[in-house]
Amino acid sequence: MNHNRLLIVVPVLLAALLAFALPARAEIASVKDALKEIGYGKADAPVVIYGFESLSCPHCREFHVGAWPRIKKTYVDTGKVRFVLRDFPHNAQGFLGILTARCLGPARAKGMVEILYANQAQWAFLGRDKFYKALGRYARLGGLSDADFKACLDSKDIVKGIRDSINEATAKFEIQSVPTFLIGTKKQIESGAAKRVDGARPFETFDRIIKEALAAAGK
Repeated sequence: MNHNRLLIVVPVLLAALLAFALPARAEIASVKDALKEIGYGKADAPVVIYGFESLSCPHCREFHVGAWPRIKKTYVDTGKVRFVLRDFPHNAQGFLGILTARCLGPARAKGMVEILYANQAQWAFLGRDKFYKALGRYARLGGLSDADFKACLDSKDIVKGIRDSINEATAKFEIQSVPTFLIGTKKQIESGAAKRVDGARPFETFDRIIKEALAAAGK
């Protein structure tokens, strides 16, 4: 890594770490906690967004650095929308990335997700050996020791939980690519009546659909 790149990446990492208060030392979460919903916003918000994403997907990163901050500020932080991150890793790198995040537990996973998206080019597109070393460094930033990181990657139950999530996304929600977003009430999403957004669309696209969903919900 050259000096200029280091100057860019380090502040991004520190900002994400401070924003989500990742601890200096954290043990692997229990299977139950690791597989809990990674959600942002009020649990009873009138509108829900399911975001099917892969941490190694460039278009997913485009959403997270583009439309997502405005969606969060305008709708999630104000209690109008709950955003739920749904696992749909599209390759091995994405799978191991979300596995690492989930091993920290649902609250800490949010910080790791943001770190891995913000610095995607520094880990997701490297060769096998460099990839494992890079992801391991981010795991240590999240508080996992090298031994914990290895145990995390070897956790058959958490791996199965992520695979089950992928299978449900494919069979129940007919997800075929990332990022894909389902927007509506929880009932609409579960019944297949929610609005669907494919790809990293601009904030204005989400804004229009969310407003329509809120109006339909009487909010």
